[in-house]
Amino acid sequence: MIRHVVMWKLIAEDPEGQKAAVDAMAAALEPLAGQIEGLESLIVRHDAGSVEKNWDVVLISEHTSPEALVAYGTHPLHDGPAAIVGAHTRDRVCVDFEF
Repeated sequence: MIRHVVMWKLIAEDPEGQKAAVDAMAAALEPLAGQIEGLESLIVRHDAGSVEKNWDVVLISEHTSPEALVAYGTHPLHDGPAAIVGAHTRDRVCVDFEF
């Protein structure tokens, strides 16, 4: 299994704009679990806001193998959600690890 952890900084700085962005991202991404082979789970969450320097949004997904992670990233169903994420974010960091 491989875990894919992505964090983004949002373009929106106001709480309402950030909530709308995270809701749109979650609505686009979370349904992919079960639609793409090898994608076991996927969640998108907004930071709790306890530390100002934290990133704004996190995606955590679990894949059956490194190859399944690559297939997820190149799958046609990933394109639409990726465009939504791109429209709302300005910076991205990612870590993938086996467990």
